[in-house]
Amino acid sequence: MTPRSLIAALASAALVVSPAAASAQSGGGSLPMPPPPPGAKAGATKPATPAPATAAPATPGAEAPASDKKPATAEAPPPLPQKVDPAVFDKALQDYFDGDARAAAGPLYAWLLAAPKTDDNYAWGQYFLAKSLIDLGLTHAGASYLARIARERSNPNVIPRALDALKQLTDRPHDDVMIDEQVFGALDLGFLPEETGAYAHYQQGLVDLRVGNERWANTHFAKLSETSAEASHAKFAMLVTRLKQVKEPSEELIADFLGLSKDEKLTREARNEAALAVARLRYERKDFTGALEAYNLVKLPELDPGRASIYLEEAWTRYKLGELRASLGILTTLDAPSFRDEFLPDKYLLRALIYRDLCHYLPAKRAAKELTRRFADSLEAVRNRDDLTQDLRLRRAANSHGGTMRASRFVETLDLEGERLGRYAGSFGDRLFTHLTKLYDLSRAEAVRVYDARLADAVRHEADTLLRAAEQVRLMEYEVGLKLYERVKKGAKIVAPEDEQLLTPDSVAFRFNGEYWNDELKSYRVSIESRCIEETP
Repeated sequence: MTPRSLIAALASAALVVSPAAASAQSGGGSLPMPPPPPGAKAGATKPATPAPATAAPATPGAEAPASDKKPATAEAPPPLPQKVDPAVFDKALQDYFDGDARAAAGPLYAWLLAAPKTDDNYAWGQYFLAKSLIDLGLTHAGASYLARIARERSNPNVIPRALDALKQLTDRPHDDVMIDEQVFGALDLGFLPEETGAYAHYQQGLVDLRVGNERWANTHFAKLSETSAEASHAKFAMLVTRLKQVKEPSEELIADFLGLSKDEKLTREARNEAALAVARLRYERKDFTGALEAYNLVKLPELDPGRASIYLEEAWTRYKLGELRASLGILTTLDAPSFRDEFLPDKYLLRALIYRDLCHYLPAKRAAKELTRRFADSLEAVRNRDDLTQDLRLRRAANSHGGTMRASRFVETLDLEGERLGRYAGSFGDRLFTHLTKLYDLSRAEAVRVYDARLADAVRHEADTLLRAAEQVRLMEYEVGLKLYERVKKGAKIVAPEDEQLLTPDSVAFRFNGEYWNDELKSYRVSIESRCIEETP
């Protein structure tokens, strides 16, 4: 369709657009990579603007009153893009390959505005504009152009490169819908190279799992090479899906998770998640020794303080094993500055239980009351049915994991890149800067909408966790109060203390003074005597 007929068609549909420049004459063939190719020589002719239409009277012969008569006017069409010399494309590519992405971005955008989409170099222009924006730290803007290349599919030679660049961006906070679902989740997989095709198969299998179609997901996952990282990730996704469908996990399912925890093709984070799955499943089956072994499989960077939730789970496991002093040592670890802002209401409940079991009743009551004191504001907000998303503790807890955390990080990324965009206002030119400003404003509005929806659900879940812990603590306070005033029967004697493991020459014991060291956090133990009384028959 010629530019003139295109404008006429759009005008008949009452749409207002910026008509593109007339057809361009390219040098022929696709763009070789690298070195930078010669640009297409595009000449532009200004298409004719359709004449404004005049309104006819509704009734033949009827004439409006003279006072209502106004001269017919038509809204001025938006300005046409200025003609760009084809040499601009060559110069912009040269700037990009010389490492000056800032100088390349503005001319590339100007050339794209003037060139027709049928130009052989049009997709290459989009690709190098995307790469320039990514190099300048505007990853979301670059991803939007890469996604456009994948959707339009105008040049088969550019698509693999665009998909590879998009795949690299998935390691950062990104638009899940635009990249994972609309690009990789909807690709025609027949023409893709093996590595990119494997990632696309994995993403399309995940989409099928989300809608409950496991058979279709298996069709995609079966095409993955067993030696690829995507195959291991796919197996983990399948195991999680099956875990949600069974009431009692089998030993085979636990063994599969255990195998993934040692799979070097997975990232360290994925291996840790598999080990945690093993530990939690064994805990539910009351295999506390096996659960403790699985927690020890979690590997963290050297001198990393660790994750508070893992420490708390291990403390509960040791409590179930009767290792009260080791469990209390882990709870001491959770008082370190690194974890003081963590949302762990069960920590106070577990400490109270340990003190109660050792018959330290006053410390048990103080530990129980600490929960209601520390979370008083949040509990009051729940009781008053306030907007829980405004509670700082609940909001911080909701943002610390899951989909809410990913949505929050993406909003933060858009805010950071939106501020960074201001640095390039002068070098980008008015048209590119205005376009990117609008792009980031619209993307941020949608990202905030998604984040708010996930946050509302997440804070309700955290509030339920807090209410359950508060209810158990109130019951604990009642039980401890009864124990305090319980009469001791005649002839009762103190329970014999447990045999503690003697210190070895390599061990060090010291009186704790509130000082924490990251390399010691995993090994704290507390020495505390039992005050319980054994009743004689």
